Amino acid sequence: MDQAVPKLLSQVQTLGDKFSSSKDVQTRAELRKAVAKLSLALEEPGDILERVTMQFLEVVSIKIGINLKIFDILVNSEKPKSLAEIAETTGADPVLLGRILRALDSVGAIEAVGDEIYGPTTTSRTMVVPKLYSGVIHCFDYLSPVWNYLPKYLMETNYKNPTDALHTPFNLVYKTPKHCMPYIMQDPEWLTPFQLYMSGFDEGRANWMDFFPVEEKLGQGAHTDGVMFVDVGGGFGHEALALRKRFPALPGRFIDQDLPQTVDGLHLEGIEAMAHNFLEPQPIKGARAYYFRNVLHDYNDDICHTILTEIRKAMDSSYSKLLINQWVVPTQHATRLMTFQDLNMMAMLAAVERTEKQWYELLEKAGFEIVQIWKPNDEVSECLIEAVVKGEGPQETNGTT
Repeated sequence: MDQAVPKLLSQVQTLGDKFSSSKDVQTRAELRKAVAKLSLALEEPGDILERVTMQFLEVVSIKIGINLKIFDILVNSEKPKSLAEIAETTGADPVLLGRILRALDSVGAIEAVGDEIYGPTTTSRTMVVPKLYSGVIHCFDYLSPVWNYLPKYLMETNYKNPTDALHTPFNLVYKTPKHCMPYIMQDPEWLTPFQLYMSGFDEGRANWMDFFPVEEKLGQGAHTDGVMFVDVGGGFGHEALALRKRFPALPGRFIDQDLPQTVDGLHLEGIEAMAHNFLEPQPIKGARAYYFRNVLHDYNDDICHTILTEIRKAMDSSYSKLLINQWVVPTQHATRLMTFQDLNMMAMLAAVERTEKQWYELLEKAGFEIVQIWKPNDEVSECLIEAVVKGEGPQETNGTT
């Protein structure tokens, strides 16, 4: 037995007692981490092999469950359902269905409450929410073939860090010379689950407005007749709208910029929709804040340099701020989501989820200095990087919080 087990057992007990009384988010996160470490520490080699080799079939079984609407059947029923009842509703072969149901029960996606009688679990209830189960469809149907090719691709390229966005596992698997994002945009069958997945990607995470002092940093000294906020590559304008609603006293205009196919016909109260390609000169000069959310992780350093340079040229060096709402990946004990998403960015786009050092290097080369990296009180939410034009912005102490 791993020598860490007694210590981890004590830690789980302590955190469990604390969570039972407090129910706070941070304790829940710490408890989950401690339980996961305990589970790993209790594994024998055979357990490790089973976990590593069989984990993909958990996703397979859940995908079949989604296709057959098994989760909808159980969640929407007032009582548990028998195998025969589920077979009648789905039209699936009862013998086949029994095998699928047993697999789903084994991973906690459903619960066997009797002999071939099943009820829903938390996973079942998650898999009936479109913006959540669309993540399974997006990852399984479209991303997993690319992920499967990544080991071979890296071997073939002599384990060089990928930087060419037009020569990736994605390009080779889908046999296209196109960049990943335009390819997705032209395929409705892919685009729909992708957009739904993105709409639910932040489920349970802190918003940057929760831990960044908006009124102090943006409101104080702001021009009443200027542009307050430009969401660059802002999609459907949700961030600009949320900021305006949460801080109605902020003066000035709020602008959402994205490609024409995204913003054409977009109407949000108090938000201006503007067609713009962020690789081209920024038309809005001297705004209070230029904001990027989950944009720069789609591109390698060279392209990011171009994007950031165009923003710097548009900024008023004594007034404007650059705000980047993105993960800052720790170099120790980073989460599975961060590190696996980094591998996904590598495989699909030859891009990267950056560490703190990489963010400093990228921004410095583009002519910025980081004022502060504002960090949420959890390990899954994105940070907010506050930066100004190098050597000319407000003099504040660099650091993290």
